[in-house]
Amino acid sequence: MADSWTIMAIALLAGAVDGAVVGMIAIRLAPARIQRTNVDGKKVPAVLGWAIVSGGVTGLLVLVPWLSSMNDCDDTGMCLAPDRWLPLRVVGILLVAMFLVGLWDDLKGDERPRGFAGHLEALRGGALTGGMVKLIGGGLAGLASIYLLDDLVDVPLLLLGGACIALSANLFNLLDRAPGRASKVWLIVAVVVASQSPDWRLWAAGTAGAVIATLPLDLRAVGMLGDAGANPMGAVLGLGLVMGSGSLAALGVIVAVLLGLNLLSEKVSFSKVVEQTPWLARLDHLGRK
Repeated sequence: MADSWTIMAIALLAGAVDGAVVGMIAIRLAPARIQRTNVDGKKVPAVLGWAIVSGGVTGLLVLVPWLSSMNDCDDTGMCLAPDRWLPLRVVGILLVAMFLVGLWDDLKGDERPRGFAGHLEALRGGALTGGMVKLIGGGLAGLASIYLLDDLVDVPLLLLGGACIALSANLFNLLDRAPGRASKVWLIVAVVVASQSPDWRLWAAGTAGAVIATLPLDLRAVGMLGDAGANPMGAVLGLGLVMGSGSLAALGVIVAVLLGLNLLSEKVSFSKVVEQTPWLARLDHLGRK
């Protein structure tokens, strides 16, 4: 029987193959209403979210036969929870839920209200923006994920964990402003998170494969993540931050940092900061056509 490292590699490869195929199909079939203008003024179909969620779910499905045949612990010392299927269901639901709320926002198009304040002001005026649907949906999906995974229903963990997932999802949406930027940041942070949480790196392997596979399409500006891609990516990484935090205090610090970055984006352009910082600019432009 394959160990967790082998099955993780298989799930990552399956997610990458699926993501590459679905990404190219989505670009070919992209409707005009989901095209966005990128930083270079080029119209790009924001449809790579289909590839992210499809690759992520495919990576989870690869785990099914392995989970069915696995004992409580494998040769590497990784042990399954009593309900071995629960994390698979949670990550799958999180991927699909965040994809759907992101797709809603993508279909709404470019809206005038921006940021937390703009969406709240629109809601007070009786208008439900795509961004508000995304914020509410992301928050509920985050809370539901932590609730399902936390047998003791620790209220502080529930609130902090839910906030971590929602804020991470929104932050990656904010990073999706230049070709490849959000995916590069995701992959860098994911390596760190995976080193802290063996469970997470297994459940997120398909998503990681899809991110890797769609990165060249994003860098060549033939496709964009859009909210439907950035949100599930960020949510899955947020779940990893929760799982790898190690303590409630550490999780509180992570949430504070995520909240600070989200609020900072209301006042500061991340793109300007990147362009004015030489090493960030070099990393941001790496691989772009």
